[in-house]
Amino acid sequence: MAPPNPLDIVYRERAHLVAHLAAAYPSILVYRADPDAPDWPVIFIDLPTGQVSWHIGPDDLDLFQHVTVGMGTWDGHNTEEKYARVDAHTRMLATTRES
Repeated sequence: MAPPNPLDIVYRERAHLVAHLAAAYPSILVYRADPDAPDWPVIFIDLPTGQVSWHIGPDDLDLFQHVTVGMGTWDGHNTEEKYARVDAHTRMLATTRES
């Protein structure tokens, strides 16, 4: 048996965190959202700071059973914008927690 692919391990770890976000915020899982990666559904999560999204590997879909499957619209954010939105929301949560 071949050793696990390190990239698969990283994707699985990320999927756990994204599934957590999807449980806390409005989210939708969209199949065939990206024609360049039709086997990888995309999850769209609406944070208070804007939409974020990730491709989800087929082996990680078991973590997203709590997410509604449907149609979603990508707002055009890129990776830099996505993580700026995540960081802004993190700062907002941290500030609220400190109060």
